[in-house]
Amino acid sequence: MEENLYDTSVLIEMVRKGVTHSKGYTTIFNVLEFLKTLEIAGLRVLYPVQRDYDEAVRISAKLLNIGKPIPAVDILIAAICVNRKLSLNTKDEHFLNVKSVNEEFRLNLLK
Repeated sequence: MEENLYDTSVLIEMVRKGVTHSKGYTTIFNVLEFLKTLEIAGLRVLYPVQRDYDEAVRISAKLLNIGKPIPAVDILIAAICVNRKLSLNTKDEHFLNVKSVNEEFRLNLLK
């Protein structure tokens, strides 16, 4: 079973639809962007550790190399997913750039 990490774009939609419980993960960055995330019971909040920052630097360098940088917080979210083998559920298409430079990054791009 694949475990999911929910990005802010998806969390906003969940709250708008009245979702009050969900299994899976989010990051402290997503909570800070959208505090109402805390209204969704069952989500586990992940905090970055050193290996996440190390992976984020690798991803950032690759994105810069192809001329497609994305916001630093989103690179950290992607790194957290890679290191924990989680799939990112998001509506933000710029995460496709991460997918193009890191085959281990699992992405569920939602519409």
